[in-house]
Amino acid sequence: MSADHDTVFHAKAPLKEGLQAASIGAGVGLLVSAVQNSIGTHSAGATGVFARTGNTIGIFAAMAGVFAATDAAVANVRETKDAWNSVAAGCASGIVAGGFQRNAQTMVFGCLGMGAMMGAFDLSGNSLKGKYAEMGEKQKQEWRDSQTNKQ
Repeated sequence: MSADHDTVFHAKAPLKEGLQAASIGAGVGLLVSAVQNSIGTHSAGATGVFARTGNTIGIFAAMAGVFAATDAAVANVRETKDAWNSVAAGCASGIVAGGFQRNAQTMVFGCLGMGAMMGAFDLSGNSLKGKYAEMGEKQKQEWRDSQTNKQ
């Protein structure tokens, strides 16, 4: 990253970030729970969204809240916004996902998997296209030159 792309770090409130993300996660979990409920055969009717598959809502809310709060807390401690914050937040969120399964092995591999996945996503520029797709020709050439100078 060149000097003209340096950004100033702004601290975030981890609790606020976590609660906002948890509410969004709960909404997504409600949608997923409704789909799970509609696919399954049961006699619970519409209340099955909460009675049968309601734990999905809690899992999504907890994972999103823990991810956002951890990301903000780690960024505040390190006073920087980079992929390592996403790795730590992904790891914490993977531990939460494994905790719902009540299995230590799932927690460890959830931490490793989510941490690696979120770190890679952050390194790609928070886009499935990657940073390279957003660069101009001059920036691409500078990046190529910087990569060849490292070897």
